[in-house]
Amino acid sequence: MAMLRPVGSRVPRPDEADPHQPLPWQDDYQTWCMGSGTEALSAAVSLATLCAGRQQGVTPEVILPAYGCPDLVAAVVAQGAIPVLVDLLPDRPVMDIDRLTEALSEATVAVIAAGFLGVPERLSALAGVCKSHGIWLIEDSAQCFPPDCAREPMADCAVLSFGRGKPINLMGGGALLVRKDHGDFATRVFADLPEVTVTLDGHWKLKRYIFNFLLSRLGYGLLRRVPFLGLGSTVYKPLDSVRRIQLPGGLLAAGIRTASLRPSVAKQYDQALAFLVSRGWVLFMRSHAQQNGSIVPVTLRYGLLAPDQGTRDTAASMLNSRGIGANAFYEKALPDVAGVGEALGTISGSYPNAVFFADRLVTLPSHEDVAYGDVTLVASVLDKLTQVPEE
Repeated sequence: MAMLRPVGSRVPRPDEADPHQPLPWQDDYQTWCMGSGTEALSAAVSLATLCAGRQQGVTPEVILPAYGCPDLVAAVVAQGAIPVLVDLLPDRPVMDIDRLTEALSEATVAVIAAGFLGVPERLSALAGVCKSHGIWLIEDSAQCFPPDCAREPMADCAVLSFGRGKPINLMGGGALLVRKDHGDFATRVFADLPEVTVTLDGHWKLKRYIFNFLLSRLGYGLLRRVPFLGLGSTVYKPLDSVRRIQLPGGLLAAGIRTASLRPSVAKQYDQALAFLVSRGWVLFMRSHAQQNGSIVPVTLRYGLLAPDQGTRDTAASMLNSRGIGANAFYEKALPDVAGVGEALGTISGSYPNAVFFADRLVTLPSHEDVAYGDVTLVASVLDKLTQVPEE
């Protein structure tokens, strides 16, 4: 059965016309290409830890949201630091700053501001907290493009991911953007990292062809029939190394160009699903767009919150049966993801807003293959699900 994939844009052809085009952030940040977004984040944590120079015997702590990708935890643990979780604001994928302030300690070296589905964290507010406490602000923009710090360099560094299902899909890799006032320090730290070169040879071109076919409705439908692949499953994977990579300039340029030109269907979803608000749903991405005056340029997925977990599960099941790849994304708050609890060590706590968010979140495809008919089909299915029966 053919199915519209939940997420993922096609791998572009390398840009031969302008392989050395200026990067959107190059006036304020150095760019270090890394083996993955997780490796880039771990490298950012290492810079923050070394720069902090905490006294011997004090294990550094890094603050991050209690709902998100378990790779956030892996990146922190790989540097010998302790992840400290902070609850979300109600019905929003951003950290509660009051709870964040309470979580700060003498051991804190950084705060990870993780963007979600294209909705960036509130860098301005977080930058103020970090500056007043002498700690680093790391923007995790793996799910957002361009990074918010490209607009204003409030973050000490930022992370991009070029893996499948990310705004720029280069079949792997990532980038660490280091603000130029930390540039010399970063150069000294990263000089001895192992380096791998990406070659655009015949093997790469064949892999790209197969990868792009599997993103089609037919290809993804066939892929879903392979049970052992575990598509969409959330697992904790420890990070064992950090590498630099050499990306061909034309490939990164093509990725940036295609992401920047990609049309967004977020506004169509906003309009088509507006009726759900009166039925107990939360369109948090619409609220974000209204607050900021525009739609985020690249929407990784379109997320919304059902009234409860049972309704969310039914909605995802109904949409999948109609060929729309909807899912619950990470499904659980970070402490409840298998393997994460052990990695957190002794620092844990209660995160009711993160749990409630995870229980109700459903995400809808918003990539370039989503047609107007797909949006109206989603609206029709959810309308039928949420109608109140007549007495």
